[in-house]
Amino acid sequence: MVFQQRVGIAILVALVSLTLTLGDASQPVMAQEVAVVDDITATQGKSGSGGKSEAAQTESTVGAGQAEFDDAVIKRIDADTPEELAAVTTLLESALAKGLNEENKSFAEKMLASVLVQRSQHLVALMQRVRGRRMLQIRDEALEFLRKATKSDESIVEAYLMIAQLNLLPEGNRDEMTEATSKAIELLTDEPVQQSRAYVLRAVAQEDDDKKMADLNSAIDADSTNIEALQARAGLRMQNDDVDGAMADLEKILAIDPGNQVVAQAAVQQLLDAERVDDAVDLISKTLEAKPSEGMYRMRAILYRMQGKEDEAFADLNKALAMQPKDPISLLQRAEIALSRGDIRAAKRDLKSAMGIAPQIADAEQTIVVRVLIAVEEGRMADAINDMKTLVDRDPTSTVRQLQLANLYLRDDRPRQAIETLSAVLDRDPKNASVLRSRADALLSVGEHADAVADYERAAKVADEDSVELPGILNNLAWVLATSPNDELRDGERAVKYGKRAAELTEFKEAHILSTLAAGYAENGEFEKAIEWSSKAVELGEKDVELGEEAESVQIQQLKEELESYRNNKPWREKQEVEENKVPILSPEDLIDT
Repeated sequence: MVFQQRVGIAILVALVSLTLTLGDASQPVMAQEVAVVDDITATQGKSGSGGKSEAAQTESTVGAGQAEFDDAVIKRIDADTPEELAAVTTLLESALAKGLNEENKSFAEKMLASVLVQRSQHLVALMQRVRGRRMLQIRDEALEFLRKATKSDESIVEAYLMIAQLNLLPEGNRDEMTEATSKAIELLTDEPVQQSRAYVLRAVAQEDDDKKMADLNSAIDADSTNIEALQARAGLRMQNDDVDGAMADLEKILAIDPGNQVVAQAAVQQLLDAERVDDAVDLISKTLEAKPSEGMYRMRAILYRMQGKEDEAFADLNKALAMQPKDPISLLQRAEIALSRGDIRAAKRDLKSAMGIAPQIADAEQTIVVRVLIAVEEGRMADAINDMKTLVDRDPTSTVRQLQLANLYLRDDRPRQAIETLSAVLDRDPKNASVLRSRADALLSVGEHADAVADYERAAKVADEDSVELPGILNNLAWVLATSPNDELRDGERAVKYGKRAAELTEFKEAHILSTLAAGYAENGEFEKAIEWSSKAVELGEKDVELGEEAESVQIQQLKEELESYRNNKPWREKQEVEENKVPILSPEDLIDT
């Protein structure tokens, strides 16, 4: 009876082991193992019949591999290290090769599959600690274990899912991934939540958008709360320009998980990529209705600023700061709005608070931008220029930053430094209309009108017809052609041509552009038309002054002087030469603290 007791213990141990590793899969095994016990008992009762020895008859009943099978079952209960699991694998493979009865064979195959999955899990854990080619080598080893597991037990879902996941890595096999997920989907018919996840995994492997969409639809049909499936379908819909469908999916996600800022932020970014700022604002608003959060208020404030809604942005930033007073990003955003309102004191207060909360943001780009704006408002141009140089040095390829630096040079009466900066940009990007226009403006400041005209002409050729830059380019070109003191450069007919086009593009609503058209007619000697358009320019300018636009208030006096000149049959002349500011700009390191 010793042998019989040993087999019974082994079966109980194996049952516990499978319960831990295969979950519900252990239930059918129990019936098998009870049957095995019964068979062994029956075998013991018939020992000696037919003239065979007890050992020989037992071997013929249970199989030649029974001893190794029993040993494997005993070792399995404590096996955890790769070495211990490898030993169990060897015993089970040997037992199966030598032969077991049908019930023990089925049991051994399931156990072998479980052990192989566990060995692959050890390798996956090891992959987290390595990189490059070694990681892929370990991945391949894990895949071999998993393939053997599915051959040993075709119903082991975990192995199929792991095969699919490992093939997501570089050099993965899409066909194997599709095959594995398809098998998992078949096996998970009675587990819709897990099946839904398998559908999402197969969708990743699909290269055809229709097949990918079909899998995602099936995933959502199986589990309507699968956020990963909804998010993936929203992304695919967005990619296929079905923005409304994507929005519907994103709203479902946020209905399931209103506080999911990661999803909301990803959705907002997708909408911004599609240039649907209004929809992005609506999405954030719905998120905030479900669950207010400082992050969402701050994000909506940024979008409001993109829409030019500074008041709404300011209100949202106040809400964000009420919820999280120590948020340096919201403070810097609010400082920028304060500067746009001319409230330097409030801007400086917010900047100081942000710096006090997080001193490390002193070198952050947004902090430097706020410092630049404050310095400009306070007339500290050297400080503004030094800070902008820092930003340019960080990214020498940024055209925007170099344009900003050039504009600061111009504001500080340093047109030649502006020209040098802009020329460097044009060396890289010779067809940039904005930069060509800015350099032309700078060239006018130093009296180099011919070079300015050349830049304006190049800019006009490369600017898009619907570009916001085009009216200004045409206007400035027409102005130089009409008013330059250089007799050889002036061309009244071209000045009228470009002036008319600029006026048409701005619907005849810009005083300074109507002034340019008048100057062109005056250069042609058509003073009646010059007086007509100059009068309209003065009228528009006076309306702007009534509306409180300070810039127009400064220009109105010159508009009136131009009109008086045309009434006296005299064309207008303007040299526009600026005396270069030669005071050196000291870097912060060169300044002496007195």
